[in-house]
Amino acid sequence: MSRKNQYRILLAVKDYVNFKALADLLEMLTGDIEIVFLHIIEFPLSTSLYPEMISTHIEQTRNKLQNLLDWAKTQRINADLRITASRDVVEAIMSEAEKINADMIVLQKSLKKIKRKIRRLVSQTNLEKVVDLSKRIVVLLPAD
Repeated sequence: MSRKNQYRILLAVKDYVNFKALADLLEMLTGDIEIVFLHIIEFPLSTSLYPEMISTHIEQTRNKLQNLLDWAKTQRINADLRITASRDVVEAIMSEAEKINADMIVLQKSLKKIKRKIRRLVSQTNLEKVVDLSKRIVVLLPAD
């Protein structure tokens, strides 16, 4: 008897998703796939996080990112869109991965930005912090 694999994937998104790279990744996985698209609205420390202010941003972002759920539906993939406000992107990604018990965290990074970041090895990016802190598989997809 073969056991069917089930994957719960947390995909952190900004404004754009490279659907081709994501489809290529999903092709390699066999079994049931559930994707949680996570968008983090980052607020500076000096900003007060009033619920009415946050809810407006969340609703606007939800409308803008609805195409992610539409794409997942056409691919016959269970998907959810979560939008959260946070002061720290890394902490928000790690917290959400724990909450949903994600098997894999998928991050996107522009190849141009990666080349630029290599020159600045001194500072650690949010992406690098997630890779360092996560106990889960972290997959990087090209954003362009």
